[in-house]
Amino acid sequence: MGIVLGAGGVVGAAYHAGVLTALADAGFDARDAEIIVGTSAGSSTGAIIRAGFPPKDLANRTLGKSISPEASALVALTGGPPALDLRPKPISGIPRPASPSLLLKASGSPGKVLAGILPTGQISADVIGERINMLYDQSQWPEAPLWICAVDLDNGERVVFGRDRHDASIGVAVQASSAIPGFFEPVIHDGSRYVDGGVHSATNADLLADLELDLVVAISPMSATSERPPPGLPTARPLHSLRLAKEVKHIRNNGTKVLTFQPRPSEVSAMGRNAMDPSRRKATTRAALKSAHERLASSAVAERLEILQACSQLQRAAKPR
Repeated sequence: MGIVLGAGGVVGAAYHAGVLTALADAGFDARDAEIIVGTSAGSSTGAIIRAGFPPKDLANRTLGKSISPEASALVALTGGPPALDLRPKPISGIPRPASPSLLLKASGSPGKVLAGILPTGQISADVIGERINMLYDQSQWPEAPLWICAVDLDNGERVVFGRDRHDASIGVAVQASSAIPGFFEPVIHDGSRYVDGGVHSATNADLLADLELDLVVAISPMSATSERPPPGLPTARPLHSLRLAKEVKHIRNNGTKVLTFQPRPSEVSAMGRNAMDPSRRKATTRAALKSAHERLASSAVAERLEILQACSQLQRAAKPR
């Protein structure tokens, strides 16, 4: 089975923490997934999971509660979450579009249009890549597949590190996937400039459509359920929901079951307007944990939950932790 971990900034990572912990409470350990697809915030979460961080500890870590010795040992390797300096570098002159050529190749994609027309981001995200590399001896990728999505800023093509390219360290791949256009500096690797994989899709779930998996779990912090959203909050969520729906349809048309997690109105309220607001992390994780527990307790998802539980049981039998 596969897991899709979508984009969403600091707040999105907190949403992932709540959902993945709820899944662990229900009997599925995300470390047992055959393949993980990560985009932006989801790439960091995916890399942490593939490094061995127990998903059951993700919510407690976000909430400042005690975590297991196994989780503590990994946190000790990096010194904890990176402290980003969100002050942009001073610039001189009139800001120019980061990639005028991309505007000609955007093919109507709002994300690519924005990435091309916005000025180049001025905030360094080096610390993100550095911390991830500390978990992987600088360059070694995990044995189990981890696909990290980024976008080439000059031609708009999606690049999947860990599948298409293995010449970058996992830290570089995560940093590239997290390089929000107009905010973070693009990541330069092998002569190309890379930005956030969410420019192509906030989830990139379509990557798992042709793999004949039993089940795909798609966690999408940037979309929302069809329930009426709270008034006054951002309206981009419906666009991300439509994109996710198309990707899910593609997966299901190939015979694979899908279990999605998208924020309900209460979670959208907890997440707020600013995806990079760390003050929203705890409220988001609490709301996501509660909502995911309720969803997993529903008879509507019982069959898919049994598949997840069986996956973890098989992994534990084959390789005791």
